[in-house]
Amino acid sequence: MKPRSSAEGVVVAAVRARTPAAAAGLVPGDRILAINGHALRDAIDFSFHGSDARLALSVERDGTRHALRLARRPDADLGVELEAPRAAEIATCANKCVFCFIHQLPKGMRKSLYVKDDDFRLSFLHGNYITLTDLQEAELARIVEQRLSPLYVSVHATDPTLRWELLGRPRVSAEILPRLERLAKAGIRMHAQVVLCPGLNDGVHLERTVRELTPLYPHVATTAVVPVGLTRHRERLPALRTLTEQEAQALVGTVAAWQSEFSARLGSRFVFLGDEVYLQAGAPLPEADAYEGFAVAEDGIGLVRRFEDGVARALRRRRAAGRPLDVTLVSGTLYAPRLERLVASIPGAIARVAAVPNRFFGGTVSVTGLLTGEDIARHLATLGALGEAVVVPAVALRDRDGVFLDDMTREDLSAALRVPVRVVEPNPRGLVRAVTGSTGVHTRGAGAGPPDPPRAPVASRPCCAP
Repeated sequence: MKPRSSAEGVVVAAVRARTPAAAAGLVPGDRILAINGHALRDAIDFSFHGSDARLALSVERDGTRHALRLARRPDADLGVELEAPRAAEIATCANKCVFCFIHQLPKGMRKSLYVKDDDFRLSFLHGNYITLTDLQEAELARIVEQRLSPLYVSVHATDPTLRWELLGRPRVSAEILPRLERLAKAGIRMHAQVVLCPGLNDGVHLERTVRELTPLYPHVATTAVVPVGLTRHRERLPALRTLTEQEAQALVGTVAAWQSEFSARLGSRFVFLGDEVYLQAGAPLPEADAYEGFAVAEDGIGLVRRFEDGVARALRRRRAAGRPLDVTLVSGTLYAPRLERLVASIPGAIARVAAVPNRFFGGTVSVTGLLTGEDIARHLATLGALGEAVVVPAVALRDRDGVFLDDMTREDLSAALRVPVRVVEPNPRGLVRAVTGSTGVHTRGAGAGPPDPPRAPVASRPCCAP
């Protein structure tokens, strides 16, 4: 585990007007060192100790310490946004998982893409998956003391020997059940994940994992089974393969049987299958209620169902039809066939869908969020007329500077294609507006997930298939 920074406190990134923080005199750049006498290590401490109605803040500004006092109504928002932790402040992953997507990245990309986190704080704050292998006793105690729940745990296998192999034979114990049991006894809610590698942790091994996790329900609330993602950049890495169509079909049936059993026994389906498996198997997607509130949608569990149902609701609620737009919608090859059918169901739509092959990553990578600008430009140049604009979902542009994974900008892509490029939010409203020009689209309850699993080779998602 990489040492964390010794810097004290948390840094204010922004203060919203007419809030308790603004009234107290906080400004961007302030470093909050303590609240009511409690020293702050990170954003979690800030939230934990900052929940009282009256707060005495120790703040460092321009090298000078100040004492500020803050008062608010119960449960009122403080109005403070904190800076994200620097790389040196994040606990990084010491494992060398056989399926790790970070290890499958080509050389020469920006440094931030190669950072692997295994930080329980990011798991609690942002839903990042962690292995628990490097967690120190003090950190376990802190999770329990501050009730940091839910946590998202990369289990992959409950068999200690198999998990040790999957995690790249770490020097520390890979046994996961004792740690899950300890956290469960403390009342910590967890979501488990299995990245399925055919021939390694599938079949009887997957069944063992599921059967050994179910006694921990409801503290282990869900188990997500997602397929491994493989790129063409696997030099000197263990040989892996993806599910065949027949294996995907069989897995859909197996999980359906487990869900039926667990619904009767636990009151929950408990095991949930990644959208990619249904798409590969050519199987119908479960209905919305089968996802039990979409608790792990950001792991690619139910995103397609939530998105498509949201589009239908958005169309029913739009105030004006607008003028149908002649645009080209960029999509990865995985979701493109369903997106074509979805667009065809929109009255008056004349948009076309471009299924862009991913040459940059190659392998089995076929989701929209991992497309590069160069691959989009290359494929769209072969299509002829592109209409009024090319529409790209924002999930394909990463980092604060809004560039594709290969550092091409939207302006670069527009210049290459000689047509405007519009970036839209990857939600139902974004799609409906991009195709129909509608205004006043209401999407209450429509969901905001993109129509393909959003996991990508960024610091916060090392353990997940893309």
